[in-house]
Amino acid sequence: MIPPYGTGAASSLLWGSADFLGGVAAKRAPAPLVACFSGVGALALLFVAMPLVPGVATGADLLWGAAAGACGAAGASLMYRSLARGPMSLASPVFSLVGLCVPVLFGLAAGERPSALAWAGVALAGLAIPLLAMTGEGPGHYPRAHVRRTLMVALAAGLVIGWFLVFVARIGGSAGLMPLVVARGAAMGLLGAWYLARGQSLLPSAAARTPAVAAGVLDSAANVAFLVAVHGAPLVLISALVSLAPAATVLAARLTLGERWTMAQAVGLIVALAAGVCISLG
Repeated sequence: MIPPYGTGAASSLLWGSADFLGGVAAKRAPAPLVACFSGVGALALLFVAMPLVPGVATGADLLWGAAAGACGAAGASLMYRSLARGPMSLASPVFSLVGLCVPVLFGLAAGERPSALAWAGVALAGLAIPLLAMTGEGPGHYPRAHVRRTLMVALAAGLVIGWFLVFVARIGGSAGLMPLVVARGAAMGLLGAWYLARGQSLLPSAAARTPAVAAGVLDSAANVAFLVAVHGAPLVLISALVSLAPAATVLAARLTLGERWTMAQAVGLIVALAAGVCISLG
């Protein structure tokens, strides 16, 4: 059986990859529409995985799932919008850092007390994310005014994402995946109703559909991994591992979109890896 910290690290990698693909799709279609359409892939993955994660959900579990879905609708839209604006190497670390703060404070309030080594990992994670956000100036970089606007969207996304993680963590360990199905259905329902009320199509442009569906598949896989992980380890530590997802997003943006790194961002990736080791050992 994979240990909870390994599952948490897998969740981080999956979320980082999903964020990148969602950001790519949102460059080609409106971010809320991408978030809605990504649910096609997300639900497909959940239905395939349901027999592998058996369980019976209570009414409370389904309500937590619905609450997570409401946050997911807003959070994914804001997140994909910030990633589409770019640079991804700024947006992803910022909304992850803000998103980390909410479950960490919630976990501490609930009485979780990690070890000293684990706390060192949390501190390193908090250091890594701002380093990853240190973009440069001049040729090959975005104007400062553009960066500030991206920052504001990313901050809003992080606040909503943080509560999404808290609500998912409140789902019982024996609930199976039905609460996540409810969460995704609620998110799709809210976004879809908003578009239909405006008389607009629910289909994004053809170029956006494949990355959107792929983002949904990876996002659901990350949700499943996170749900499994938080029932085997403290929410504070799993949330810290998940917050390292920007490492995957930044790396993908560097390799495929040609985003230039600063020295601070390169150091941030190294610090992020060290944080993961400390949290796992702690």
